Amino acid sequence: MAPESRATAQAALLSLRRQIAAIEKAAPADANAAAGWSTGRAADRDALLVTGAGDFDRDIAGGIALAALTEIHASQARDAGLAAGFAACLLSLAGAPAFLGRDPVLWIGAPGTFAEAGVPHGRGLAAFGLAPERLLIVEPRTLADALWIAEEAARTRGLAATVLEMRGNAKAFGLRETRRLARRAQISGRPVLLLRQSAAIEASAACLRLVVGPAPSAPALVLAGTAHERAVPGGIGPPGFAVTIEKNKAGPAGRTHIMHWNSHERSFFTGQAGRARARSAAGTAGAARGTVVGFPRGAAHPGTELPLPGDGPDSARPARKGMAADGA
Repeated sequence: MAPESRATAQAALLSLRRQIAAIEKAAPADANAAAGWSTGRAADRDALLVTGAGDFDRDIAGGIALAALTEIHASQARDAGLAAGFAACLLSLAGAPAFLGRDPVLWIGAPGTFAEAGVPHGRGLAAFGLAPERLLIVEPRTLADALWIAEEAARTRGLAATVLEMRGNAKAFGLRETRRLARRAQISGRPVLLLRQSAAIEASAACLRLVVGPAPSAPALVLAGTAHERAVPGGIGPPGFAVTIEKNKAGPAGRTHIMHWNSHERSFFTGQAGRARARSAAGTAGAARGTVVGFPRGAAHPGTELPLPGDGPDSARPARKGMAADGA
């Protein structure tokens, strides 16, 4: 190729690259603001979802990016409910922005997904903190329809988040499709969660990929947060998740974190963090409300020596004089 032709080709290529970059940076909402699309505010695009599990949050640079595509994998089909519960916990975190706890969540089931694992259960999601009335469930007939719905939903400001649940590795879903979903989430500032059931790890544009497995529940406690905190033998406490950071653009990958979910505080915690928080709460309560005083052993009142009546009459109590006359 002649030098002039080579220079012309390079100039044309540079011009095309600049046009593509301009198109990718352009906001769809500038031309379609009236249609309900949103570019998202800068604060929303930079927001992080802090889980409350300290070690996990530090590994992912402070929290899960909201304006991004996040993958949640379940290695076995039987763990699909576990992955769905983990996603519900993320969408119910108390420290999340207001829109995540207010706006509806669109849950899309690709063909065959709900037939294998079942439709998300309202009461089960409510136990994790996700109100069933906020959940919109869609089951398209084809994978192409599911991807189209996910892309359109990911950039609308009327939804808190978009969840796309899939089973296995579909040929029509790959790196290009994840790039489109990631780009929509980045523009709108709204999270897109990709739930994969029994799928092999493959190339993806997700900035974070988590593999979720079962973990023993935390001990069931009574009087938690006080000096009298006790574990209930055999009791089932807060659910546990074994979360492995398989891909992480913000930090290290490969570590597995055992995380438990506190449905009352709507936050994750680890075993050590939970015990430390309980001790801290007990110390704070004691300082604010006073000190618990233990009485010495023995009868605190003469009445403690009296027999305690049950539901029937007390046979140990002597009959009252004149009772027969009263009855007559």
